[in-house]
Amino acid sequence: MAVNRMADDILEDCLERGLDLDTGLDVFLTQCARMVHAKAGFVSLRGTRGPVLTRVLGELGADVFEAAHWSGPRKLREGRMLFCQQLTLGRLNLGGLGLVVDGDFEDGGKRVMGLVEAIGEQLDSAVLSFLALTDGRGPLERLDELDVDGTPVNRGRIGRYEIVRPLGTGGMAQVLIARTRGPEGLGRLVALKRILPHLTAQPEMVQQFLDEARIGLRLSHPNLVHVYDFGEAQGAYYIAMELVNGIDLDRLLRASKGPVEPAVASAIVSQALLGLHAAHGLKGEDGASLDLVHRDLSPHNLMVGFDGQVKVLDFGVAKVRAQRTVTLPGIVKGKPLYMSPEQALGQKLDARSDLFAMGLILYQSLTGRRAFERDDEMATMKAICQEKLTKPPEVPAPLWNVLSVALSKAPEARFDSAHAMADRLVSACPPARDTVLAALAGRLFPERLRDSQRLETTMDRAREAPTRATPPARAPR
Repeated sequence: MAVNRMADDILEDCLERGLDLDTGLDVFLTQCARMVHAKAGFVSLRGTRGPVLTRVLGELGADVFEAAHWSGPRKLREGRMLFCQQLTLGRLNLGGLGLVVDGDFEDGGKRVMGLVEAIGEQLDSAVLSFLALTDGRGPLERLDELDVDGTPVNRGRIGRYEIVRPLGTGGMAQVLIARTRGPEGLGRLVALKRILPHLTAQPEMVQQFLDEARIGLRLSHPNLVHVYDFGEAQGAYYIAMELVNGIDLDRLLRASKGPVEPAVASAIVSQALLGLHAAHGLKGEDGASLDLVHRDLSPHNLMVGFDGQVKVLDFGVAKVRAQRTVTLPGIVKGKPLYMSPEQALGQKLDARSDLFAMGLILYQSLTGRRAFERDDEMATMKAICQEKLTKPPEVPAPLWNVLSVALSKAPEARFDSAHAMADRLVSACPPARDTVLAALAGRLFPERLRDSQRLETTMDRAREAPTRATPPARAPR
């Protein structure tokens, strides 16, 4: 029933806003993965000539185009299972769906497979409904039209932004690559973050989203993502922000399959600390400090750009002085690995809580391990509050001196500011140059780099082309 309601909400949302099918699939896949606690997944649709639209979530551990033809559970490496379901309408095969779940199953995964089959049935219906609202052509021929190579097509609008393609989806919002278009023609590419359709009816979630936008508009630093605009269009709340071409530190560490060089870790963390220092020093209109605390730092929201610049992302659960939004229950649930002791205990936080999180990120970058990771969340938080770390053999003594201060259990024993921690870190280990970070990101993620370059080249050509009036997006019948 939950999948059914979600599929209807997503379909209605896409049709109302003239968004294309890939935007809806991105949301559907991510939310269904959350329902079954899947670590990864895919949806692949086929037309008359082969795959035309594929969305992948996380590290699949299998070739997606092979898996798109599989049915039933398949064992993967490292105790994971891939549950696959074919998407069929009568004799017509539209493609495949798969979700990766950790663990060994006594029943061979029959119960999970039943859930995946139910999800596939709802996706069948949603795709059919979407394709039916066309000019009477067959669904496979309609799918063929989605197989666009090289040119960003108009996939609908949100406000004054034209959607280019989805970028990713989280629990609260979807991020899309979009472009501005006005009387002067095509504008810059932006990352457009929009609240998920089923959350727009929850005032506390909308308020949290708007708080993030207001904070973002006030932040300005080379190591913070710049927010350009926010607003509401047809009931869809959005934030337009700088599009960072790069990869987040979490994926970079996983691709490295271990620690990174100390100079690389120093460069990434010191840049992020400088951005945090600017955020911590943000002042209100009265000139007093807003006492901003990020509260949700992790390798997921440190972005390493293909230009070597590091950006801190996502102030979605940041808190400021006299903020109206109350803390939502469970808002940091699932990320206890990077909490400070005072956050784990539910105590009042200040900027030094973020420094503890940055210490944990530095530790992981230098060792390839999370400092306090245990079997469950409560054990992890208990370790954060009570257990003392010992120096790992692979961490040089000067860097351990930085870590031992940043990871002090008592806030008053940590660095006074993010800038002070950055200074000490740079002195302990001179950071790698931006060119080294750029080369590392490009070497580990060559396809992502090429895709980014292709998109920029295509947009440059579009800007150079003669300006023509663009007809408004046609409403589906």
